[in-house]
Amino acid sequence: MKKLALYFTAAFLFILSSGAYSLNIYCEDDAPFQFKGPDGKLTGMVVEMVSEVQKRVGNTDPIQMVPWARGLRSLDSEPDTLLFTMSRTEDRNDLYQWIGPVAQSDYAFYVKADSKISIASLEDAKKIASIGVYRDDVRDKFLTKAGFNNLDRTNDNVSNFKKLMSDRVSMYASGGNAIANDAERAGYKSADVKPVYVFLKTQSFIAASRKTDPSVVAKWNSAMEAMKKDGSFGTIFKKYYPNSPLPGPAITHF
Repeated sequence: MKKLALYFTAAFLFILSSGAYSLNIYCEDDAPFQFKGPDGKLTGMVVEMVSEVQKRVGNTDPIQMVPWARGLRSLDSEPDTLLFTMSRTEDRNDLYQWIGPVAQSDYAFYVKADSKISIASLEDAKKIASIGVYRDDVRDKFLTKAGFNNLDRTNDNVSNFKKLMSDRVSMYASGGNAIANDAERAGYKSADVKPVYVFLKTQSFIAASRKTDPSVVAKWNSAMEAMKKDGSFGTIFKKYYPNSPLPGPAITHF
């Protein structure tokens, strides 16, 4: 019996070391980080990064695109689960394990290019008739906690952009990294809108559930650090953001 126990322990450790540890890997539809191309295949900056990490650790689990709210529920309730791309904030910091950072974002209130709206503070923004936000993501969470009662929630950012352009919301909370893609997918140009107030700066990560084996998370982080050292991380990043700086060291204290 003791030999059998040692055998299964050794087999389990081998599975972990070989990268065959099975994971649920989820992402949202949020170009250019992750989206479906014209051929229907999943692509995007962080998809490419995750795929490269998978090659390096020997993981072959599929990446599944799901609505953000569903992915977040799975991350909160299921073991061995990854979700990307997630902003790391004070409220979230201790809830998950983190792989990255993969990007950094400035979140701002956007208005139509010819709008006369002027915002100098969060209190000013609370007086606006309605603000489009992506349901349950970092913008929604941050503004809700800050006491906003004028949020108009949708399940994708393209809908937010369309609502802004058709005057169904007065402002739209978006990340500067995503606004050009949101505009294109909504049938507009990024020049059709303008930022009026930056309300949050964050780093973006791949989040792992608390019940994911820490050694697996460490292996993924090591693979990503190796990508940054050998330049492959930068090559992927610059493909999507040629004029933006690479994300700096992980911010872990808030």
